Amino acid sequence: MRIDMINLFFRNRRKSENALAPSIIKIIGVGNGGVNVINHLQTHGFKKDSLWACDMDGSVVKRAVTTHCLLLGQDGLGSGNSSELARKEAKKRIGEIRSMIDKGHPEVTFVVACLGGGCGTGVSPIIAEESRKMGIKTIGVVTLPFEFEGSRKFNQATAGLAKLAKNTDAMFVLNNQYMLNHHSGASVITAFSKADELMRTVVCSIVDFINAKNDKKAGNGLSGYLKKKFT
Repeated sequence: MRIDMINLFFRNRRKSENALAPSIIKIIGVGNGGVNVINHLQTHGFKKDSLWACDMDGSVVKRAVTTHCLLLGQDGLGSGNSSELARKEAKKRIGEIRSMIDKGHPEVTFVVACLGGGCGTGVSPIIAEESRKMGIKTIGVVTLPFEFEGSRKFNQATAGLAKLAKNTDAMFVLNNQYMLNHHSGASVITAFSKADELMRTVVCSIVDFINAKNDKKAGNGLSGYLKKKFT
């Protein structure tokens, strides 16, 4: 996988939205940052049936472009940046989380989150764990916080990353600060927007990569290919 991925971002890409049917792939945006990425994906042509949003903040879920949403918690006011609170709330709704993952019987689940906050950090490992329990190949695509977000958020992000990594078949970790260092002078709003756009590009590129390889192995099917690459 590592050798094959070298040219992932440096080839002619085709449109991802027509390559995999919703029954094959599912992309779950967890937390505010994850939902932002879901919105980017839909804006750039991904079919809504492939996109799911999960958060504890009712306003975030409301602005999600997909109708497939799961609002955790009791009041819709968010997690207060507490990953532990988010984790506990997710455990209370584990049945609904399993239903969200299993609907459509996907072969691949992407768990997308911007780590460091409450819901994305606390809930994404649980979603990934349940996905793998169902026998679904699970890919994590996450970011680490900018330096200006503080050490507490960064430490929370790395703790969540360790848990998520244990429950995925493949992980793609993007360091927001590295991206910002190459766009000196960018505003905070621009920095977050560029981070969302980069995550969208990563997800689309991985989907294209899987499709390109699957086309060459059409007789084996997507599951057969992923089994060879991720096990």
